[in-house]
Amino acid sequence: KSAEQIHAEAATVIETATQENVLNALRQYQRSEILRIGVSDLLTLSDLRTVTQQLSNLADGLVRACLDLASRQSGISAHEFVVIAMGKHGAEELNYSSDIDLLFVAAHDPIDKLKLGERLIDNLGGVTPEGFLYRVDMRLRPWGRDGFLVTTHEGYLQYIQQHARLWEKQASLKARPVAGDISLGE
Repeated sequence: KSAEQIHAEAATVIETATQENVLNALRQYQRSEILRIGVSDLLTLSDLRTVTQQLSNLADGLVRACLDLASRQSGISAHEFVVIAMGKHGAEELNYSSDIDLLFVAAHDPIDKLKLGERLIDNLGGVTPEGFLYRVDMRLRPWGRDGFLVTTHEGYLQYIQQHARLWEKQASLKARPVAGDISLGE
């Protein structure tokens, strides 16, 4: 399935679930998709590249759906806000137990988008009775753990040019926008 199909299906899950059960419903949906991918893998109906692509598409679609949900929960628009996948997720090489490395970039004032980013992380990584969707790693943002959760487009480019270490520049080679304002990410 494509990330767009996953996003549409997850959006339906969100719309049909009760407000109290929405995160559990998303986790159940994710498990059903992992089962679909895993059976195809186990029966060798899919090669390794297809399996990692499908797991990455699943993550992309769920990040998009969780961003939509975070926007509704916070009342903050995802316009001029982009989620960039880094690492294995950015390279579309996720495995069954991968965490997802994310970077949040805003076109302008990042403080305006802070609650949106925090809600997104909670939706993806928060533990419910049904578990969690993904462990979310935000350490690849400028200045790592000490950096702001959301950075501006200009601020990120300036960081890469002036302060980033070699491995950070190399990590950006696998970066790709997966949710929100894709054109800003590109």
